[in-house]
Amino acid sequence: MLKKILVSLLKRCWNIGRGLFWLGLRLFGLGVLAWYVLRWWPGDRFLSVRLFNYFMPWLLVGLIPGLVVAGLAQRKWAILALAAPTLLVGLTFAPLFLPRPESVLAASVPLKVMSYNVWYHNENVADATRLIRQEQPDILLLQELTPVMAHALTHELVDLYAESQLHFAYEPEVYQGIISRYPLTPVDLAYDKGRAQRVKAETPVGSIAVWNVHPNAPLPWPRQYRQLSTLAEDIAVTDGPLIVGGDFNTTDQSETYRLVNQYLWNAHWEAGWGFGFSFPAHQPRFKEIPILTPVIRIDHIFYSPHFFARTARTLSESGGSDHLPVTAELSLVR
Repeated sequence: MLKKILVSLLKRCWNIGRGLFWLGLRLFGLGVLAWYVLRWWPGDRFLSVRLFNYFMPWLLVGLIPGLVVAGLAQRKWAILALAAPTLLVGLTFAPLFLPRPESVLAASVPLKVMSYNVWYHNENVADATRLIRQEQPDILLLQELTPVMAHALTHELVDLYAESQLHFAYEPEVYQGIISRYPLTPVDLAYDKGRAQRVKAETPVGSIAVWNVHPNAPLPWPRQYRQLSTLAEDIAVTDGPLIVGGDFNTTDQSETYRLVNQYLWNAHWEAGWGFGFSFPAHQPRFKEIPILTPVIRIDHIFYSPHFFARTARTLSESGGSDHLPVTAELSLVR
């Protein structure tokens, strides 16, 4: 008698658990669909929408296996609830995994740009220097560059460009610096416009505006929105070749990102491959939380239509930073 009761109880628990599992899958799919609508209106004003935007690629970790399980079990409603969001998220990132057509639009020498948040607490000058030497960027945008690190890096990199001297522009107020093989003319520091350090680089192909930015994190969100919206206003009225790079503290699916992307191209989306996650890279722990791999991409290199991107990639080493550096090879359109 007791055995029958236990068997009956186990069956009931199994049926309840199975029902909750399929209900959870359906609600997950419908929740992703609801978020997809909310991200366009009212947008990133909701914290939940911002979080989904930051971790959008990781939704596929739940959506794809869930859709496979629903298909194998022939659960029609679960399939319907999961198929649409899987398709939407998958199609969003599909261009990052498709072959890139070769372009022959430019005959000018490629300009290599590197953006690198070296991290306030990074004391590993040797590894940071090794990464920069390895890449030998023509223009290097540095964020969270303390005076101590700035002095150390410029000292270690003084012979980086054998054919010319190293040019350095530094804004200690915001811990941002630009190193270049070409002469730099400082323009200004637009603190309320994403902490934009703005210079002119005198390259063999002409004068290029270069902006090194590091907007605040989206807490509070309105502050970041104001910074990037005013930055975008300046981009809209800027004539001539323009490169804008840095740690934007926002992913390519956010509303604040689209403020900039409406005027400029993102090198990773035009010439990169894969998700290109760049943060957090400080291993084995980040703020006492074990992190095995970067989970979001918040470091970007944008460029005006005067250029096209030949290559773009995220480095696999951080040089002691909590960010992976990102690089892009650009050429002026002729």
